[in-house]
Amino acid sequence: MTDKNRNPHAFHNVVRLGLERITNLLEKLGRPDRKLKFVHVAGTNGKGSTCAFIEAALVKDGKKTGKFTSPNLVRVNERICINGNDIPDFDLERVLTAAEEASKFVENETGEAPTQFEIWCAAAMLYFAQQKCDIVVLEVGLGGEYDATNVIEKCELAVICHIDIDHTAYLGDTLEEIAHAKCGIIKDGIAARTVVTGTQYPEVTELIRARAKEHGHTLTVAETPEPIGFDGIYEYYIMPDGERVKLALGGSYQLANAAVAHAALKALGLPDASIKAGLESASHRGRFEMIADGVIFDGGHNPDGVRALEASLDRYFCDTPMTVIYACMADKDIKTTLSTLTRKDREFICTTVQGNPRAMMPEALRDYARENCKVSGIAAPSLRDALALAKSRGRLTIICGSLYLYGDL
Repeated sequence: MTDKNRNPHAFHNVVRLGLERITNLLEKLGRPDRKLKFVHVAGTNGKGSTCAFIEAALVKDGKKTGKFTSPNLVRVNERICINGNDIPDFDLERVLTAAEEASKFVENETGEAPTQFEIWCAAAMLYFAQQKCDIVVLEVGLGGEYDATNVIEKCELAVICHIDIDHTAYLGDTLEEIAHAKCGIIKDGIAARTVVTGTQYPEVTELIRARAKEHGHTLTVAETPEPIGFDGIYEYYIMPDGERVKLALGGSYQLANAAVAHAALKALGLPDASIKAGLESASHRGRFEMIADGVIFDGGHNPDGVRALEASLDRYFCDTPMTVIYACMADKDIKTTLSTLTRKDREFICTTVQGNPRAMMPEALRDYARENCKVSGIAAPSLRDALALAKSRGRLTIICGSLYLYGDL
């Protein structure tokens, strides 16, 4: 079963947090995770970009670097890669089959089947161990403490990106509850003896600091640097020697992610030359990406992410009339995100993510926007139709609301 046979949207349809299933699964596979070194990355927003910066710098430093992330945008192979290259179909089939066979033994013995995400996590560990990776950048799937990735017993470094409200059904309704869940990746056995985080709400910073101290670690806080200029949609970042670096990833919010990645890489002992090269060469699609002339895609899908999107639009395209193509999952905070994006010089086209049962339908989204956000928009049955409508308007077009929408491009 290659990526053509597996539903790319199925991984989080059923969320069952906990470490017993993944532990049993990895035991059946010979605990490949114990043969690896990890940089473990949690947070609400910014994880993917921060992982991309860290990965690129490690590769530039000559390290064979694995990366496990989610969700995928187009092909499931994207979730497992080495040195920036997606796992080949043949290897994906091989390690997934091994993990799926092992999961049957776990289910027979315990009466509980591992989730799809746990199977993929185990398959990734197996592949990275077989390929003898020097280090693996491991992105948390959901939360932290009871996420499948937290099966690892130790890591080189724990990194916690910006924390905000999201996934309240699983992590809690307050910042403190959500932060507590994400801080679960902080434990004994962090080789760097420090935890790296970025600019947080004060109460979140203190919670992370207390958790780090509890396990004998210090806390390194990478404050977001002041903007110094940009080229198109790419910010300039200042290295310690004063050299100005143009970040490879678009969006004003990448300054915060770059600062966290920089601090993490320094904690890992990388030289400035490798860090600079990583910041300049990282690749991470779907985050304030100019996908065509006058068309930008951004995967911000919660209030914090949409606020970051809005800040980038204000910085690079202030007072520019725009068409916003918007789609979302029905369980998201639609009112807050739409209200954040509303401007008098913007028009909205509501569409949907194809083939995803969680996606809100265009007409329902349009009606909700009118009734709850005072947003007057039109409905389009697909992204293709929405783009055709937007093209006829002749404005800057922003596609946002769900990372899953990228696959429809």
